[in-house]
Amino acid sequence: MDPWIKLFSFINLAGAIHAVIQANILLFVNKGNRRANKIMAAFLLALAIGMANGFFNIFHVYNKWPALSVLVGSVILAYGPLFYLYVKAIVNSEVRGRPTLVIHGIPFLLGAASYAAFLLIRQAGWTRSGLPAFFVQSPWLFIAVLALAQTMIYTLLVVGLLREYSSHIKNSFSTIDRINLGWLRYRLIVYVVIWTAALATTAVIGFKSRAITLSSQAVFFLVALNTFAIGYRAMLQPEIFFGLSDEKRTRRYEHSNLTAENAALHKRRLLEIMESENLFLDEEITLLKLAQRLEIPASHLSQVINEHLGRNYFEFINRYRVEEAKRRLAMPEAGREKLITVALDCGFNSVATFNRVFKELTGRTPSAYRKHPSPS
Repeated sequence: MDPWIKLFSFINLAGAIHAVIQANILLFVNKGNRRANKIMAAFLLALAIGMANGFFNIFHVYNKWPALSVLVGSVILAYGPLFYLYVKAIVNSEVRGRPTLVIHGIPFLLGAASYAAFLLIRQAGWTRSGLPAFFVQSPWLFIAVLALAQTMIYTLLVVGLLREYSSHIKNSFSTIDRINLGWLRYRLIVYVVIWTAALATTAVIGFKSRAITLSSQAVFFLVALNTFAIGYRAMLQPEIFFGLSDEKRTRRYEHSNLTAENAALHKRRLLEIMESENLFLDEEITLLKLAQRLEIPASHLSQVINEHLGRNYFEFINRYRVEEAKRRLAMPEAGREKLITVALDCGFNSVATFNRVFKELTGRTPSAYRKHPSPS
């Protein structure tokens, strides 16, 4: 056996064991976002099956159980759908019924059927020409084409989910660093690069058995590293890994019963209380907390901010924070204060967030504003 393939096979076997252990941990976590945990566990188990392929080849497992190749050969087509469903569960989107889930499983079923047909015709000694016969007699090529199509489709779907999530959290939270999924975009880019590089390399070398085997082993290894990185990175965001609690979930107004008179009243009370009580100084002030202070439904407050003030919740709160920071930075003694002190006193949870939001809303950095506190 090729030494490189053998090396990757044993490395991937260790990764498969790690994936099984992590999957079991997720399955037995009884708190938080159980749906996301279960989907990630399924993803890790599918990954473990694919990573064990080299080990099965080394010890000739397929000779004893040839039907196992149907599962192992097509399992790569389960990665895209499972990753998409995982992200969908993380962003607290509804996963529709079983018919929709079956659609996501069609490529995997096609791949399995292709491999099953390959085993049958090989045993029967059947040979035919033509494109359909070629795909059946070379199922790994058929699966490679499906994997490429999946990569493009599910990348677009996940990007759409992340955009929707970004919009949602800015309508519910004033501080989003700990629930932001920007890091997941980078993990997604890594996935795309892995698949693209593997398929391009295989196409250049040629769709031969050795090239396919070596490429798939490398892909399993790199995908595993990226997946483990997602799991461990998510653990640093408990609000994401364990799921936002039900009380923190506020749906956008769909069938609002808010009247124009009540909207005007809520708007007036909102602006008054923001000025008199400086609630924006609390870095943990959420849409739900503010709605409870006003004693109105969160959906009504969201509608007032969006429709009657023309902003999302994140921008609404942070404009007050920035105005307070501008007042502090314009004071004669401002030069003696550290920016971290100003940031925390004004409701921001870090200097990085303070700098980013301040520049977004004023066009200038806090440091530049402190030197010349005049309108930009």
